[in-house]
Amino acid sequence: MGYGGALTLVNGSPFDWTLASQHAYQMDSWNWPTISTGKASRVYVEFGTKGNTRDDAGEAYYSIAGTSNKFTVLARKPTDYKLTISLDSMSMKQSPQGSNIDLGFRHDATVNWIMSTDEAGQWWSNSGTYTDWMQQSMGSLANRTLKQICMPGSHDAGMSTFRPGTVGANMANTQTQYLDFYQQLVAGSRFFDLRPVISSGQWVAGHYSALRNDVEDIWLGGNGQSIADIIKQVNDFTAQYKELVIINLSHTLDTDNRYKDLSQDQWNSLFDTLKGLNSRYTVRNPGNTDFSNSVLGEFITDRASVFIVAQLPNGISLGDYANEGFFSSENFPFFDSYSNSNKLPNMKSDQLAKLKANRNLVSDASTRKDKFHLLSWTLTQQPEDVLNMDRAIMNLAASAFDELVSEAWNAFTPESFPNVLFVDALGIRDKSVVFPFDKPRNVAVNNDITALAIAVNNGMAGRNRYITGR
Repeated sequence: MGYGGALTLVNGSPFDWTLASQHAYQMDSWNWPTISTGKASRVYVEFGTKGNTRDDAGEAYYSIAGTSNKFTVLARKPTDYKLTISLDSMSMKQSPQGSNIDLGFRHDATVNWIMSTDEAGQWWSNSGTYTDWMQQSMGSLANRTLKQICMPGSHDAGMSTFRPGTVGANMANTQTQYLDFYQQLVAGSRFFDLRPVISSGQWVAGHYSALRNDVEDIWLGGNGQSIADIIKQVNDFTAQYKELVIINLSHTLDTDNRYKDLSQDQWNSLFDTLKGLNSRYTVRNPGNTDFSNSVLGEFITDRASVFIVAQLPNGISLGDYANEGFFSSENFPFFDSYSNSNKLPNMKSDQLAKLKANRNLVSDASTRKDKFHLLSWTLTQQPEDVLNMDRAIMNLAASAFDELVSEAWNAFTPESFPNVLFVDALGIRDKSVVFPFDKPRNVAVNNDITALAIAVNNGMAGRNRYITGR
């Protein structure tokens, strides 16, 4: 029995990746396929554990069909097991020719190599950082509408810390994000699910749910970052980077007053507080304009933009705030339907079926389905999970991530792909909630979700002639 893990190769280019040859020494499993254009393949790799394991080695040599480009997958164990990509005769936007890119190795889990080409033919990979990935992509994305662009998104984005709320709430069943708002922005997230609540007279991000009954609802939840801190972090980011930041306000509550919905005066107070966001996108008299039909260049050609959309309950209105950078759901309609399951196969099949049924980006208006779409790649705790610390929300997110890269990608097509890869624990692929369960352990931040979104823009949307006009 060896030491096994996997590597998923994601081909977001218009060329097949042809296996030229492969060789292995003391590897228990080392078999590599050709990767067709637009497809991903998860390859199981197993290092031998007998003899001198420092001699374990494998090479898989790939040629990019129709080009002179080549790369090699290398397996080595100098001190620890690792997989490396050698850019033998090709370069990336993130890495020059000849680079050796250490992917690491995850026992019984997966590392990824994601490559795609943009409209200019430039190669992208998951070997770099993507702090300003929208600006870097403007050559391809500037004239695409938001409905035609994919981006990472943060579910319950303000819950990067846990501050006690109700009885029964704890870090494991309430905290949803490992990174704070600024760090999520740096990691590439551009769609933020922000749930402002009033707690002890202050505006904070909250994560609450109600157990409904005939007498009185029982609430469970707690608080995360303060809205003041979130405003500062967004301002710090947009002062440096001319990116689009979409903030969706929902699930608002007054936790000081029996968890009632906010009154109009409280909504007005929230809007006044959020006017502290410096780069709000504003339009005079927006009416019912659907801004998801606007092209990216409208928002960030020469500036950053923060687009704030509020999910308003019945009886609440924007009033004059509609002219000050606050928009209603009519101004940014989107499909958002989570699976409410703690089982990965169920969530996966549900989300991919909803994507297929609701997205068809084609030139024929009579058959086109192009509503802005959230792929909710989130596992939801069920009653049996709530007090099981090992089934923490962020641990469930880590368990689902690998299949977002391999399984979800293979379900995407140039005509049917999501606008938001919507996740908990954005930027984290390893289990972070462990004994003694009082705070998340330190784990590495990973940029693969942003590289995957870029690959969707390059390798899926970029092959749709209705979108590119080519």
